[in-house]
Formats: sequence, structure tokens, C-alpha cells
Amino acid sequence: MPVTFLPAAVRRATPWRNGGGLTREVALTDFSRVSLAEIEADGPFSVFPDCHRIFTVVAGAGVELTVGQAAPVRIGPLEPFAFPGAAATGARLLDGPVTVLNLITRHAGAEVALHPGPELRPAPGHPQLAVDLDGYDALLVSAPDTAPLPPGRQVVVTL
Repeated sequence: MPVTFLPAAVRRATPWRNGGGLTREVALTDFSRVSLAEIEADGPFSVFPDCHRIFTVVAGAGVELTVGQAAPVRIGPLEPFAFPGAAATGARLLDGPVTVLNLITRHAGAEVALHPGPELRPAPGHPQLAVDLDGYDALLVSAPDTAPLPPGRQVVVTL
């Protein structure tokens, strides 16, 4: 796969079935889906059996997530939080709407992190997706390719 630019301007918003927000798909691979979700109201999440999820607030104050029977967890901005996709999960907004980078994958080794380096260097079989936090444009790169990152705040998803 070559280096692919994925502009935010072409993403279509899809309303959630429960009316609590919107989702814009950033990238879809054979085993993973990365989207930006605008959560506008408290409520349940969809269940994704046999998947792993990583939830990262990229705009807004944060949320309190309840996953399965575990105690609620407060998730602040830029704090990736992993949980099983099969678990019944609900969110309570802490102080108004949030935008979340949402990774749903069948790969247990996927990760989300702020990227301090100057470029993407994916390992073979593990593409990387950089999402610019100022405009939500993205760059998808697979090995052996590398790509420089533009200046600014980036979140990098390793699939």
C-alpha cells in the first residue's frame, strides 16, 4: 500500500442509531476500523464481538466510561483507553460534547499514541495512520514506505 492522504473534508457523517452522536470513518482495513465520533449525549455504545477497542478523546473535556461490570473510568483528553468490543459499554459526558478517535480492531497489538517523532515508520504488516488533531486530515502508511509528518499535534494509530 502506498502512502495515502485521507482528507477530512471528504468524510461523510453517519448518525448513530441511538441518536447520541455522529461517526466519520477515517480508515478501514481488513482487520481494523478507525473513525472520529462526535459524542453529543450520554448513552450506550454499539457492541463489537471478537474485537478490541481503543477510545481516545481528541476534543472536549472527557467522558466517564462504564465497561461491563467494572467501576466507571474517567477518560480525559489524549488518554487512550483500551477495552473489549464485546463488553456492554456506556458513556457519560463530563462537560459537554466530545470528539473521539475510535479504533475497533481484531488485532490485540494495535495501539494509539501521541507521536513525538518526525515521521511514520510502520513495521511490516502493521500500517500506521496519523491523524492531525487540528483539522483531522490523516495519512495512512504501510511498510516499507515511510512518510514525514507535518508540524502540529498528531495521534498515531498502529494497526
